[in-house]
Amino acid sequence: MSSTLVLGIDVAKDTVEIASRPAQIHGEFANTRAGHQKLLKALAGHSIQLIVVEATGGYERALAAELAQADYRVVVANPRQVRHFAYGVGELAKTDPIDANTLAFFGEVVKPTPKPTQDPNIESLAELVTRRRQLVGLLTQETNRLPMCRHIVVRKSVRKMIKTLEHQIKQIDELIQDHIQADDNFQQKNQILRSTPGIGPKTSSMLLAHVPELGHLNRHQIAALIGLAPYDRRSGTLVRPAHIAGGRQHVRCALYMATVTARRCNPVIRHFAQRLEAQGKSFKVVITACMRKLLVILNAMIREQTPWSAESITKNS
Repeated sequence: MSSTLVLGIDVAKDTVEIASRPAQIHGEFANTRAGHQKLLKALAGHSIQLIVVEATGGYERALAAELAQADYRVVVANPRQVRHFAYGVGELAKTDPIDANTLAFFGEVVKPTPKPTQDPNIESLAELVTRRRQLVGLLTQETNRLPMCRHIVVRKSVRKMIKTLEHQIKQIDELIQDHIQADDNFQQKNQILRSTPGIGPKTSSMLLAHVPELGHLNRHQIAALIGLAPYDRRSGTLVRPAHIAGGRQHVRCALYMATVTARRCNPVIRHFAQRLEAQGKSFKVVITACMRKLLVILNAMIREQTPWSAESITKNS
C-alpha cells in the first residue's frame, strides 16, 4: 500500500492528465467512459486522501461523478483560484502535466472541502434552467439584429429564428415547471419562494437549480456564496469602499431583476431601499444591499419552511 496521496486531474475535451503529491501517480487518459475506467484501475491500491479536478466548462462533470461514485473525496476547483495559487508559488508555465501537478499541490496546501454529491433531480433542473438562459441570450442577440437588417431574406431569416427561439423557450419553461411539480421538495420550496413579492417562476427555478444550499447556510455564508457580501479594502491609511466579489453570477443576475421588481411591490424591500436612499447612498449600493436582504430573507424562509409574511419579517429584521 502506498502512502496517502493528493491527486490533481487536469481535464481537457479529449484527455485527462493526472499527477499526485507525493509524486507516485502520473499519466494521461482519454476523457471517455473507457478512459475513466482505466484511470480508476490506476488508482486502485493507492490511498487517496483528496482528488482535485479543475472545472473546465462541463468536461469534468462525468469524471467527477464517477470518482465520487467510487467513494473518492472529490473537489471541483475554481480555475481562477488555482491559477492565482500557481502564480503565488512561482509556477508561470502552463501545460497539462504542470496543471495537474499544480492542482495536486493546491489540494495538499489549501485542503478544500469536498461538496456533497449533487442530487440527480437538481442536476436535471439545473441543466434545464441553464438551457433556458442560453436560449434567452440567443433570442436577445437575434432581436437586436433585426432592426439592423435591410435585406429581405436576412430579415426573414432573423424573424424565423426569433419565432423558433420563442417556441423553444416556451417548451423549456413547461419542462421546468413539470420537473418542479414532480418533486415534493422542489414543489414545497417553490411555493415558499413564489409567495414572496418580487419572486417569479424564473427566479424561483434559478434558485432551486443553482442554490441547493439555500436554507442550509447562515446569512453571511449565503451572501458570500452568491457574491453579495461586501469585502473591505484597507491598507495602512488608505480606506476604499467595500466591494462585492466572486459568487454565482447567473444567480446574482436573476436576483437583480427580482430586486428591481421587489422595490416596487415588496413593502420590506421598498422601505429598506427608501431608508438607504434617504442616507444618500448611490443606486448601486442601494440595489446591492436590497439584493442581499432579499436573498437573506429567502434563505430564512426556506430554512424555517414558512411562506412570506411582511409582519414577521419586519419584526425579525
